Amino acid sequence: MSAQFEDLIRRLGAAARAAELYAPNHPIVQRTAGGLHTAVVDALGQSPTLIVGFLEDDVVVNDFRLANGSANMAGLLRDMRDRHIEKITFARGVEASDIRALVDEFADRTARTAVGDRLNARGVRRIGVAKVAVDDVDDSEVGLQAARQMYSTAVSSAENIWAAAKAGEDPDPSEARGIIDSLSRLVYQDKTSLLALTAMKRHDNYTFTHMVNVAALSMAMARSLNLEGALLREFGFAALMHDIGKVKTPLEILNKPDKLTEEEFKVMKQHVVEGAHILRRTPETPALAPVVAFEHHLKQDLSGYPENVGSRTLNLCTMVVSVVDVFDALRSNRAYREGLATDRIRHIMAQQEGTAFNRTLLRRFVNLMGLFPVGTLVKLNTEEVGVVTQTHPDDPFRPQVKLVLNRKGDKLETPLLTNTWERDARGEFPRAVVEAVDGQKVGIDPLGYL
Repeated sequence: MSAQFEDLIRRLGAAARAAELYAPNHPIVQRTAGGLHTAVVDALGQSPTLIVGFLEDDVVVNDFRLANGSANMAGLLRDMRDRHIEKITFARGVEASDIRALVDEFADRTARTAVGDRLNARGVRRIGVAKVAVDDVDDSEVGLQAARQMYSTAVSSAENIWAAAKAGEDPDPSEARGIIDSLSRLVYQDKTSLLALTAMKRHDNYTFTHMVNVAALSMAMARSLNLEGALLREFGFAALMHDIGKVKTPLEILNKPDKLTEEEFKVMKQHVVEGAHILRRTPETPALAPVVAFEHHLKQDLSGYPENVGSRTLNLCTMVVSVVDVFDALRSNRAYREGLATDRIRHIMAQQEGTAFNRTLLRRFVNLMGLFPVGTLVKLNTEEVGVVTQTHPDDPFRPQVKLVLNRKGDKLETPLLTNTWERDARGEFPRAVVEAVDGQKVGIDPLGYL
């Protein structure tokens, strides 16, 4: 077996070098790609996956650590490190065209997107490339338009993951990691845009936006707790997949506008067990994910479900996801009800502080989001309507607002930026936020004013 793995690594290194030296259609590139495909298929055998990891000065294939004395292996390690590649996973059934796509992407060192993302965009599903967590992140903001595109792509990918699980297939971990990588970049570089995007009230594709929102907000919360790198991404992965068990729940129960019957609720509660089963059998799924899927409705005092789990301490990620899950569900428009304003949600969740939610984490999350999060459309005491562009660090009731409608309801030709925390000459606050407004009802896209 060691000789087989060594041959695989030798061919991987040869294919990567050939891709950089020659044109894609050059016979040497084609030959090395073909040899790599044969070596991968042979090494896979009847196994579902083959994982090649690059760890510091070692190459590991599955659980076998290869001797690292050769110059070729040192060169491959250096090459993978330069590309920020931590591991490559080949799934059974990998085709020669998949390997050629991987080799093609090895040739491009100038692309700003990761190899795994580029393979995913090409429709390659049997090769996953995991990126090394880079903690030294550029502080420059992504920008709202780019953030919006990344968010939209993440929602589409979430839909693909859900559809695969619904069809009885294993969810694609590489597609999930692509979502998490994008959200991680936004958490580090443009949290303002990210929080604004998650505030949009949609119900037409609620399932998939909810997946992305819970992942994004859980990562933002985890980042505020000083978690970063690989652990931050594991948090995001687990949060993204927390409700995957609902693919087994009948739609008439999921979307029922009235209160569920006792029998229907019994069916609904099964999604936590189903989700844990799905994630446990899915290759390359972080161990944290099935735990969170199983625990996220247990509640802080274990009075939730599943019942009879005995005495246990909830995982930190579970406690974060529990808070974020309820928050996003309450503020989202559904086919059978409208989303609630943030101040109302805050009141509802505060009543369950210490029983359903961890007291410290709930308060920290409220502080993170603010009473009126950035991107929220709000009405002022002056009857003017505006978009929250900045929260006040000490007073959640007094954000910065960009006014877009005057007191008569007419659109302002030039939006006016105002700080509701500023006093007038008499020492009074001339403007104050009264309530949140649904942008769809007044025909305003808040993101267009950020």
